[in-house]
Amino acid sequence: MFTAKPVSGLIALALAMSATASISYADEQPKAISSADLLDKLSSPNSTKPKPSFDAKEFADTGRQSPSAIEAGPFFIYPTLGIAVGRDSNVTRTNRNEIASTAALISPSIVADLLNNGDRYVFGYNGKFLRYFDSKENNTNSNELQFQAQNAYSARLSSLILSNLLYAEDAQGTTDSGSSTPDKYRSFGLKGLVAYGAAEATGRIELEAGVQNKRYSNNQNVTRFFDQDSLSAAARFFYRVAPKTSLVFEGRVQNFDYLVNPDLQNSKEYRFYTGATWDADDYFTGTVKVGVLNKNYDTSTKEDFTKFSYEALLRFTPLTYSSFELSALRTPSEATGSGNFLLDDVLNLQWNHAWSSYLSTRTYLNYVQSDYSGITRTDNTYAAGLGVDYKLTRWLKTGAELRYEKRNSNITEQDYQRNLFMVNLSGSL
Repeated sequence: MFTAKPVSGLIALALAMSATASISYADEQPKAISSADLLDKLSSPNSTKPKPSFDAKEFADTGRQSPSAIEAGPFFIYPTLGIAVGRDSNVTRTNRNEIASTAALISPSIVADLLNNGDRYVFGYNGKFLRYFDSKENNTNSNELQFQAQNAYSARLSSLILSNLLYAEDAQGTTDSGSSTPDKYRSFGLKGLVAYGAAEATGRIELEAGVQNKRYSNNQNVTRFFDQDSLSAAARFFYRVAPKTSLVFEGRVQNFDYLVNPDLQNSKEYRFYTGATWDADDYFTGTVKVGVLNKNYDTSTKEDFTKFSYEALLRFTPLTYSSFELSALRTPSEATGSGNFLLDDVLNLQWNHAWSSYLSTRTYLNYVQSDYSGITRTDNTYAAGLGVDYKLTRWLKTGAELRYEKRNSNITEQDYQRNLFMVNLSGSL
């Protein structure tokens, strides 16, 4: 029904569908995710880091109606349109003076896909326009442009480039800004990855670099402190120990550069992991990594932080029409008005099942524990949901989704409960 990345849209139903959950439908083969993408995929719902778009194939298949492409020269173009209407019991995620409202979401998207001698280029647009009938000041818009290039230069050498430009808004309650209206921002991201080593080789290397830029345009009394640039780099070595299993050794670094109070806010993050990744004929795939993470501030007034860390994604597909996914992650997130930073432990479980060729369900549970550095605050956020999808035709789908959220905090004012119910209709060509 809705996509999980980026965060913003349908009553922030990117969060409602869980910023920690990948949304795939049970009537299609689950899509693999590399260990390099895991951190992005499971980004904290509190993070100010711009969330990347979903994979280009996911982007093209938003409607999941087996869309037909428009052929325009070498391009295959996939337009889709989604419309959803429902009820949000707590629009601003607060524990008092709750605002309940009927809401409508319009989600247009279009993707142009070009395949050329094994290389692939994807250009896409994704929009989310949320309107509350009883709380117009909380309306949000999201417009995103995405580009992806996958190139293979030989059996050993390949590259991947991802770029996106996003104009969106942080809904009230999704950050600690305290703003009375959604915080509008623009973000730009560019990431490049080079891989060397044949698929069946004993050893394989990945080198990655990226840049992110984020700027807020309203509520400047608070949001100007969130404007930031970041640079990241990573290196991974995969060593094959069995036909379907490889050990992985990884190092990552990310530098955060703030425009306001850089002497107090600038920091670097270092991560070092070792683990294993395997792919057992699509029935059981996964990546598990453990290691340490370090948060190092430029100023000596804030303590450096070093702690055990982990990243895991396991996917079990016992049947072509049924899949289970378990993901877990520990990661720091930049603060959005409270504390120095957040340390998030994220756990998510999802079950996708197709009961027939036209009826499928998605059930998901997730949990996020957020410990705030610099202040005495711990949040525990729980969410559970059920989605039902019904294919009317090859190109038209309807469905419904019910979600329950609850946050418990040692600061009572941060507690809230929220119910969401949405019905939707989406179509393609």
